[in-house]
Amino acid sequence: MKYNPSKDIPNLSGKVILVTGGTSGIGKASVLELAKHRPAHIYFTGRNAQAAEEVVREAKLGGKDVVVTFIKCDLSDTRENIRKAFQDQFNSSRLDILIANAGVMAVPEGLSVEGFEIQFSCNYVGHAIILQLLRPLMVRTAEAHTDAGVRLVVLSSFGHTMHPPGGIEFDKLRTPDAGSKWRRYGQSKLADILLAKSMAKHYPQITSVSLHPGLVKTQLANSVDGSLISGALKLMSWLPLYSSPLEGAYNALWAATAPKAQIANGAYYDPVGKKEAKKGQSGGMADIARDADLADRLWQWTEEELKGLEALSFK
Repeated sequence: MKYNPSKDIPNLSGKVILVTGGTSGIGKASVLELAKHRPAHIYFTGRNAQAAEEVVREAKLGGKDVVVTFIKCDLSDTRENIRKAFQDQFNSSRLDILIANAGVMAVPEGLSVEGFEIQFSCNYVGHAIILQLLRPLMVRTAEAHTDAGVRLVVLSSFGHTMHPPGGIEFDKLRTPDAGSKWRRYGQSKLADILLAKSMAKHYPQITSVSLHPGLVKTQLANSVDGSLISGALKLMSWLPLYSSPLEGAYNALWAATAPKAQIANGAYYDPVGKKEAKKGQSGGMADIARDADLADRLWQWTEEELKGLEALSFK
């Protein structure tokens, strides 16, 4: 599919959008492109306040009427701190689009503040926490504005195909060195696909999809520590086959703003808009990502882990 965000993103008047990891790369490109189409408010998260100031400045140049708000938030932090960040800085009566973009790739082993394997924490648990906080608002938006096409767009990766045997090792999610860093990365990105599928099952009024952004030249590759695969990735990131951050955002921008009738709830998309292709050398979806029992088990695990985390309330 040929895609041109300038022409293909519709007028977003009245819509409220949240992009996680919006200070650089695909997240920043998404914020800047969406700002050009007259949404009411764009919120974005990140850890770098100085970089966020530049994103706000550029976004307001592209969309002079849009309100842009930075939420300083580390997705590997405690659920209480994430909740406080949103309670203090997110204030809206609706939420139309949530692009779960933030993440890390193949970083050195470690644990989050709450004791989860660091990649699983940043790429999956942090977004599950944000959903727990904001999902009722998204449901309310979908019910009050039936034409809004409320969306959850989760950025996964073709890297999900590197998952461990069985897909997700539930008994090792608090172990920092369970398998190689690439297996742990694949596990977290498989979890992202399963999250979108489960959201479609349990909250069908929200259109939820996951996707692969393509091979993109961003700062993510710079965070990868030394290994043969890591070195090859860094070298390849300079080759022409790698997309720019803006091109890497195309699939997410399409999924977030295309007419609802064009989007299959719960589906996984390769760029741009290619639905659940068979796994190949550079794209497609692993068979285990279609496993409904695994998706249900992850959903139940997540509900148990986040039990007691109260959703935010808004007027």
